[in-house]
Amino acid sequence: MFEEVYKHYVQPQAWRLAPGAIPALEKLKAAGTRLAVVSNFDTRLRPILSELGVSQLFDTVVVSAEVGWEKPNPNIFQHALQCLQLSSSDVVHVGDDRRNDVWGARDAGVTAWLWGVDVHSFDQVARRVLLGLAADDDD
Repeated sequence: MFEEVYKHYVQPQAWRLAPGAIPALEKLKAAGTRLAVVSNFDTRLRPILSELGVSQLFDTVVVSAEVGWEKPNPNIFQHALQCLQLSSSDVVHVGDDRRNDVWGARDAGVTAWLWGVDVHSFDQVARRVLLGLAADDDD
């Protein structure tokens, strides 16, 4: 049973991107924003991103199973910063888990936005990154 479930979630059909994800990521990428995935997933993530047609939008993909640290350990975020060649003050992390994403990123000195609380759409994320928090005044 476990093996069947495991194999199911390597299939791209098992996944879907949130509405607006691709246009927002493309807008950020076109503006020169460095993008990364920092995930507690396993090595299946890279082929899934490729099959979903988004792997080329990311400058780096940091997978806990490959680097040996899981979120909320700040080392996984520091590793992503090194890969991006950016400092923590130049980065924002968006995630859906308060403990792993928000607290972990903040422990690494990275600003963090909690999905569904601080940001509610990929378009909002893109506008905030490109225009600052004042972009929320347009909502």
